[in-house]
Amino acid sequence: MIIGPNGSGKSTLVAAICIGLAGKIDLIKRKNLKSMIKTGHDRAVVEITMENFPGKPPLVIKRDFSAKDSVWTINNKRSTESAVRELRRKFNIQLDNLCHFLPQERVAEFAGLSPEKLLLETERTLKDGHLLTLHEDLIEKDTRSQDYQIEIEKLRKRLDHLCSQRSKLEEEVQKLQEYDRKAKEIETHRTLLPYARYNDLRNKRAELKDQYDQAKDRYTSFDKNFDPLRKNVSYLERDIESQRRKLQDATKDRDSVLKKIDEYKRKLMKAQDGISDSLASLKSYSAKSESKKRELEEVRRELINLNDQLETMERVDKDQLQVLNIKYADTRAKLRETEEKLRDENNQTSDLRSDLNNLTRNMQREESKLQGNDKLELLLSAAQGKSYRLRDESFKAHRKLRNATDLDLVYFEAPIISCNVTDKSIAPAMEKIIDNNTLFAFTTKNREGYDKLSKFSKETRLNIPLRMVENNELPRPRYTKQELRSFGFDGYLSDFLTGPKEVLSMLYNTSKIHTIPVTKDQLSPQQVDRLTKSSDAPFKKFVAGDTLFNIRTSKYGSKQVYYESEKFGKSQFFAVSGISEQDKQRINSNVQRFNREISEKRKAYQNHKVQIEQYTSDIRTIRYEMSEIKNEQQKIQQMMTAVTNLEAKISSKKEKEHKLEEDSNKDYSRKINHYEHKVAEQYRELAQTSMEMSQQHTTLSDVQIKCKFEELKLTILRNKLASAISLIESLESIKEELANDVKRYKKQYDEIKTSPEYKEYKEKHDSLTEQERLQISEFAKPYLESDTFSEHTIKTKIQHLEDELSVMSVGDQGSVTSLRQIVQEIELAETDLPKHESDKRDLDERIKTISAEWGRDLTKFVNKISLAFSKRFSKVASEGRVELSKADRFKDWKLQILVKFRQESELKVLDNQSQSGGERAVSTIFYIMSLQGLTDAPFRIVDEINQGMDPKNEQMAHRYLVHTACQNNKSQYFLVTPKLLTGLYYHPDMVVHCIFTGPMIEENNDQRETSFLDYVNRLVPV
Repeated sequence: MIIGPNGSGKSTLVAAICIGLAGKIDLIKRKNLKSMIKTGHDRAVVEITMENFPGKPPLVIKRDFSAKDSVWTINNKRSTESAVRELRRKFNIQLDNLCHFLPQERVAEFAGLSPEKLLLETERTLKDGHLLTLHEDLIEKDTRSQDYQIEIEKLRKRLDHLCSQRSKLEEEVQKLQEYDRKAKEIETHRTLLPYARYNDLRNKRAELKDQYDQAKDRYTSFDKNFDPLRKNVSYLERDIESQRRKLQDATKDRDSVLKKIDEYKRKLMKAQDGISDSLASLKSYSAKSESKKRELEEVRRELINLNDQLETMERVDKDQLQVLNIKYADTRAKLRETEEKLRDENNQTSDLRSDLNNLTRNMQREESKLQGNDKLELLLSAAQGKSYRLRDESFKAHRKLRNATDLDLVYFEAPIISCNVTDKSIAPAMEKIIDNNTLFAFTTKNREGYDKLSKFSKETRLNIPLRMVENNELPRPRYTKQELRSFGFDGYLSDFLTGPKEVLSMLYNTSKIHTIPVTKDQLSPQQVDRLTKSSDAPFKKFVAGDTLFNIRTSKYGSKQVYYESEKFGKSQFFAVSGISEQDKQRINSNVQRFNREISEKRKAYQNHKVQIEQYTSDIRTIRYEMSEIKNEQQKIQQMMTAVTNLEAKISSKKEKEHKLEEDSNKDYSRKINHYEHKVAEQYRELAQTSMEMSQQHTTLSDVQIKCKFEELKLTILRNKLASAISLIESLESIKEELANDVKRYKKQYDEIKTSPEYKEYKEKHDSLTEQERLQISEFAKPYLESDTFSEHTIKTKIQHLEDELSVMSVGDQGSVTSLRQIVQEIELAETDLPKHESDKRDLDERIKTISAEWGRDLTKFVNKISLAFSKRFSKVASEGRVELSKADRFKDWKLQILVKFRQESELKVLDNQSQSGGERAVSTIFYIMSLQGLTDAPFRIVDEINQGMDPKNEQMAHRYLVHTACQNNKSQYFLVTPKLLTGLYYHPDMVVHCIFTGPMIEENNDQRETSFLDYVNRLVPV
């Protein structure tokens, strides 16, 4: 059993098993693998260890995946997804079978399985699934048998009809002979068609050969006259290349001169910078000696002043500061102790104040129950302590929303609170028609309100059903009140319900109460027959007295109309109108108890307030003492700091005085003479460099003029070349046209020569025997002699013969064609009919043999399942069983789960309309338990199947589930649940995993070899 709070990752285990065993991602209602990877990461890993067949080591399957790819390994060896699926098949792991693998997202889907689908899924899970194989084989063979039967009936009717027609057409046989003679002549001429077409192609080929030779001669002559112009272009290209090299040489000369000028510029700048540095050094050494002497006198005056200040400053005893530090620490410890006592008193006072407020509110609520008429309070009183999760959480949400004045919400309370039934005798019918989720649902008018209530539900962790109605217009009923009375009804259910228009509109749309008529009295059998026997029943549902009638239409055969009736009990909500005397006594007793507790807590509250005031006064006194000590400490510290800073200044000034005495006695005359000579030399170098750079500028002007002349010559040559190329291009277009003519005639000639049609006709002509050649020559002789042997001539002759044929048989042409077709169809039908009959007999015998074995085994398994289901289910409900519904066609066989949760109701097929969510969950888990021991699956998973159950049913379902799962040591069972009730049944073969994770949990980096599961294995006996 895996338990943990919502959002802690329980269902991640289920998802990991699915994707780790190569299951489809949509089995866990996810769109892609990316949704399974932790936020902020690119990849994830799933590793699954499975028990192998006896005598073999365990299997370790690992899947390392990203959003786009997966890496599979089996026992640390690279593998493939197909290999993992094959392992899954060998071990009979059926992830797509809801009886084996039932994740949280597919619980409702199980209850929605059709009886036919439920039978197939159950067969698949029984033992090795051989019953499913047999069933599918029977369905396929049954379908084929039906197809054979249909085809046999068609053939028999067709054969009878054809024989009848043949007898009527026998007299047309004579006309048919004359018709055949003419048709044979037409066929003879059709035989000549290929040879006529071959003759046409040979003539066309010879004509194209002459045209090709003429075009080729024109092209060769034009190409010879084109050669002088090509040579001229070649000479121009050679001259352009020579001129381009000359231009490159001139450009290199210009770039060389520019490079030298840049070097002279850098030399000039360097020389100017050197002169500036030398002049600055000369000026510095000239003024340095006098400056140092003046600075020395200033430092000595400052040093005298600092020594005078040090002598006048007061000296401090360091021991005095130590005494103050100890005193301050003792006082601070005393303050902390007093503050801790004050904090304890404040906490107790806060708790008492909270208790007083709660007691006051509870007392006021109890008093309001006695005096007020709030329907919420009346319903709470009527509950009398009975637990019903949907009702209790809805009432808690109503109270919280009424007290939450800071929430900007526009909503309507649940129908059981905001609406009233005008006639209390109608209340039971109203509660039967409107499902419980809708009875306790809040209603909003827009998406914003719906989202805010959803957020409130998540924050408070309350299961609040929500409904949204955008249009509050109430629809008009189909029949008027007078028409309803003619049927025997008092009105529609909606006529007996009042409340906010928006809530009523929601009920109209959800429960269709404006279409369900009601009468407080029972209807006569004649009235019931009038309403239920017609194929066009006026109402799908109606209420008569304490009975609900549902009109159904059969899905098979003649679509027969029938009805189902169901009794309903007393009203639990809409009939509540006041509180009982017993409830009044209980409420008065609660008010007196609340008054006594309030008096006691107020007395204790006053005592704590007095103590708080005393501690507050003590804290103020202690803080004043600490402030005085702190001031003395700061005063002494400032005096010590001032003496230390002054002594440091005096030491620094003395060092500076010594340094200035040494600098003021130095002689700088030699340095000054050195820099004067250096400046003169640098000026001479500057003048020489300026003169050389001027010469280079003159050279640059000459080189640039030369480059311009060379560029002009190159441009002239390029223009000549462009003109020649343009002329060539214009002539090339003419040459291309001539070449295209050559290619076109050549292509047409080759197409005829290589065409399949020409080759076929030639092969036919070459393959003729001498006798066939003579026969064809005889047929073609009249056309060859008149030189008219062509395809057109032969087709014209054929058309002429066909016209004669149509005139000759103008009145009986249809009969002749029909007679031929009928004779062929009779022969075909007489051949196919015995074969079909034989195949059907063989197939029916095979179906009979297979169905006997399959039906016997299936019935035995269903009886076992039904016995186990009925035995366990009767502990939590009134009655339940599993039935096998047989039919003529194997595809229509059904497996129905029949349940009854109230003694007065009837057994109903489990679906997602007739039962509540909790009832479907209970039925589903007990059905799955009934399969235990009948399957060869190595493990089974059920995720949050207990959602919607009340605690009693949940405890009982858990007990039977554990007991059933632990009886079978061949299959492992995983139960995932978000909560843990007290008093559950545990078994030695059962392990409980508690999962808790979240953003505040630190990552576990513990590298110990012994894991928590090893610790569990040592404690729990196997």
